[in-house]
Amino acid sequence: MQFNSPAYLTGIDRSGIGKDGVFCADYVNMVRNTTGRLVGDMTRGASGVHVSSQLTARSLNHGKLSKEQLSEWLYTAFYLLDRCCLPLMGLAAKQTTQIEQLKNDKIRDQEQIIQLQNKLIEKKDEEIKVVKDTVVSELKSYSSVVQESCSAALSPQKIVSAVKQVNQDVDRSKNVIVFGVEEDQNETPEQKITAILEKLDEKPQISGCVRIGQIKPGKVRPLKFRVRNQETVYQILRKATTLRNLEDCKTVFLSPDRTVEERVSRRKLVDQLREKRVADPNNNYVIRKGEIVCVEKT
Repeated sequence: MQFNSPAYLTGIDRSGIGKDGVFCADYVNMVRNTTGRLVGDMTRGASGVHVSSQLTARSLNHGKLSKEQLSEWLYTAFYLLDRCCLPLMGLAAKQTTQIEQLKNDKIRDQEQIIQLQNKLIEKKDEEIKVVKDTVVSELKSYSSVVQESCSAALSPQKIVSAVKQVNQDVDRSKNVIVFGVEEDQNETPEQKITAILEKLDEKPQISGCVRIGQIKPGKVRPLKFRVRNQETVYQILRKATTLRNLEDCKTVFLSPDRTVEERVSRRKLVDQLREKRVADPNNNYVIRKGEIVCVEKT
C-alpha cells in the first residue's frame, strides 16, 4: 500500500512544549490535534479496522504498510509521549502542587487571623478588667473617705450634689461644642451641625442640638450637640482641625464640653501657648493632653 503521510510534527516540533515551564490550553490542543491525525491515519492503514478503538498490533502487521510508514508512526507516537505528554503531565502535577500550597497558605492565614482576633478579644477583656478593678478600688477609697468624714459631710444635700456632678461629668463627655457658626433667627441647629459634620466625613447619630448661652447683640452663641459615646467625640475632634482649610469654615472650631474650671484652665493654657509662640517663633508649639509641647512643622 502506498501511503503519503502528512508531516505530523510540523509546528509542534518548534513550539517547545514544556520548555518554558508553562502548562496552557494551546499546548494541549496542539498535542490533541497531532495525536488525532496520527491515530486517524493508523486506523485507515490498519487491516479490518473501522474505528481507532479497534487498533491492535496484529491489525497493523500486514504487508500493505511499509516499514517507513510504520517507523514514522512509531517515532511520532514516541515524540508525542516523551517530549509533549510527559512534560505537560509534569507541569500539570507541579501546578497541582502549587494549588495545594496556596490552599494550605490560605488556611494558615485564616488561622493567624483567628489567633489575632482571639488576642484582640483577650486584650479587650483585660482592659475591661482593669476598668472594673479601678472602679472597685475607687469605690473602696470613696467608702473609706466617707467613713472618716464628719457627719456634716454626709448631709443628703452634699451627697446629692456629688452624684449630680458625677452624672454631669459623664454626660458632658459625650457633648461637642461648636464655635463660630453664624446664628440665624429661624435656624435649625441640627441642620447646621450636620452640615459641619459632613465636611468632616462624619455621620454620627446626634441629639440635643441647641444654642447655649444668653442672647447678646453682636455675639454668636456656640452650638452644642450630643453623640452616643465618648469615642465618637474623640474621632470628631481629631478631624476638626481640617475645617480651618475650608473657606466657609475658617472661623469654625470644635471643642469638648468643658466645665467652668476646665475652661479657665484651658484659657490660661492657650495664653501660655501664645506667649510661647511669640517668644520662640522658629519652633512649632501645640497643646496636647493638657500640656504645651514642641512638634516638627509639617
